[in-house]
Amino acid sequence: MSAEPAPEATYSVEDGDLARDGEGAVAVWRASLGQVEGRAAKFAWFYRDAPAGALLQVLRFGPGGDVVGTAGVGWRAMRVGDRRLRAGLLADMAVLSGHRLLGPALQLQRAACERALQQCDLVYGFPNQNAVPVVKRLGYRHVGDMALLVCALRHAPYLERMLPAPLARLGGATLDLALRLRDGLRDLPRRTLEAEWQDAPLAEAHPPQVHDDAILRGERDAETLDWRFSRSPLAAFRFLYLRRPSEATPCAWFACQRDGDVLRIADFRFTATVSPARALARLSREARAAGCRALAIECCLPEAEAAALRRHGFRERQRRPIYARWHGDAAPFTGIRMTAFDEDE
Repeated sequence: MSAEPAPEATYSVEDGDLARDGEGAVAVWRASLGQVEGRAAKFAWFYRDAPAGALLQVLRFGPGGDVVGTAGVGWRAMRVGDRRLRAGLLADMAVLSGHRLLGPALQLQRAACERALQQCDLVYGFPNQNAVPVVKRLGYRHVGDMALLVCALRHAPYLERMLPAPLARLGGATLDLALRLRDGLRDLPRRTLEAEWQDAPLAEAHPPQVHDDAILRGERDAETLDWRFSRSPLAAFRFLYLRRPSEATPCAWFACQRDGDVLRIADFRFTATVSPARALARLSREARAAGCRALAIECCLPEAEAAALRRHGFRERQRRPIYARWHGDAAPFTGIRMTAFDEDE
């Protein structure tokens, strides 16, 4: 935090009024967070249009009460086993550069957390490296990491970083052929999964799920998935559904975002009736057919799902921490499952 001359006593934090403070909040985001063009759309989508609503805290300065900082909390339905929880997702923590004192920043963060915990069971977020000391000071605990996992589908571009171009092309073609043969064997014609792309989620593919473990998971239904992905102003997503020819209900699905020649998986699920290896093999075939060179997913998964991704060839590139704070001393979960579905962008 930089030392600025403004005295901390002139700052106050209060509940933001979405109609009155929207322009001030968007102005702070544009000055502090970048992506100028998409900020107003983000405000409408995340705060006004979310199925469960959202909370906005604003940092005011001076006698005019100008908005110089924001902290948002989006409400999320989550579950641990058969217990339903209400969670608050921390979002849009931003302070104008002339007001980035430690005191006001802590005041804003503390107010957002305390206000949220009055209405929910836990609060979680994905702080950057500079913000980690602040959230620790406020009682948040490290509960996991979002790992960026990448699976190469076309290997020559990666091999060119280490080998001469002719060797990279030859080696890449050999590896690509081997993986295509592997995926073909995992999805033999007599057991082929049918693939269907949709612009919006299919209601029948997202029934309520109850798990018999102590893993914290976001609850998904067609309405929430439609809001999070189909109606997002920040990126374009499509849903890939896989099903057996004789079955009406999909056995696996993926929420996908095309990013150049990389297919990013923002969310996914395998049912108990399909092998993850088969579903991932079909996903890879679809991505190759679309001209993608790699699959990528950022997630925090239970070991069984993480192991399935590793066996398919996903390799970790980087990590971001997840911090949470809850009522009481004992965490209401022993592990977490999170994807981009559980974030705000």
